[in-house]
Amino acid sequence: MSTRHKTPLDYEIRKRILSVEDDQRRHGFMLEYLALGRVSEIFGKYMPCKTDVILTDFDGVEAVMFIIKTAKRKGMLRPVAVPLNKEYEPFAEPVYEYMVNSRDEYPFALHENVETSKKYAMTAAKKMFSGYWWPMIDYTRSTAVPYTQDMVIKQDFTKKGQDQYLVQFEDGSRVWTTNTEIAYVNVKIASRWKPCTSHVNRKRRTLTLAMNYLFDGLDRAIIGGWTEKSQDGSVADALKHYMFLDLSEMDSSMVELLKMLAKRYFKKLLIPYSNLI
Repeated sequence: MSTRHKTPLDYEIRKRILSVEDDQRRHGFMLEYLALGRVSEIFGKYMPCKTDVILTDFDGVEAVMFIIKTAKRKGMLRPVAVPLNKEYEPFAEPVYEYMVNSRDEYPFALHENVETSKKYAMTAAKKMFSGYWWPMIDYTRSTAVPYTQDMVIKQDFTKKGQDQYLVQFEDGSRVWTTNTEIAYVNVKIASRWKPCTSHVNRKRRTLTLAMNYLFDGLDRAIIGGWTEKSQDGSVADALKHYMFLDLSEMDSSMVELLKMLAKRYFKKLLIPYSNLI
């Protein structure tokens, strides 16, 4: 008999987060979920400080805007704006209150060492999501494989004049390499089920925004920190220069620029949460 895997729904993710007894971890996971966050963006190198959240409004609707440093874009900023009213977003006000009332500059630092803080969060998330699984699609990964000189069947030069070697493995596959000891081969990783980790916050929230709130590719790129092309092939390359803000370029207009980006998707979030579950 095949094993059945339980994939969490939105309300189940939220229920597990709310079950976490430790205030710091619980509120951190709440923000990670709202922000489609990576663990390093909440608990690690790119964690927010207590001032990275503001109360604002969009056309008169009260909102909380979290300013998130995007890990895979060298800390460039993105706006995560959600309605303050708990009818629309139950997590908004609790996370805001926790951050602004924190006695620490970094409310979600679980340890003074950012890598240790991140590891603590990952460990807690595995426990929190115990029993839940997430499907992983197949993909190809480049893997370093050692080889010996007797496996080299041809030697040549790259266009830059560097030595390169054609290595043949026992299965007959061949690959060129410039390294005298290691060749990189593409290994296909089969689709599989994996126990949920903290990254499921990003995956599940992305799915919820797309299916329940009808976020399009550009909306997801703004709130989640993806490159625009990865979410919407119709986005012009020139637009990427206006999508995220570099920390080194901050000035007094930063908040208004972030609000301008968030305004594109904010109204889509004005659906009573009870209507979605």
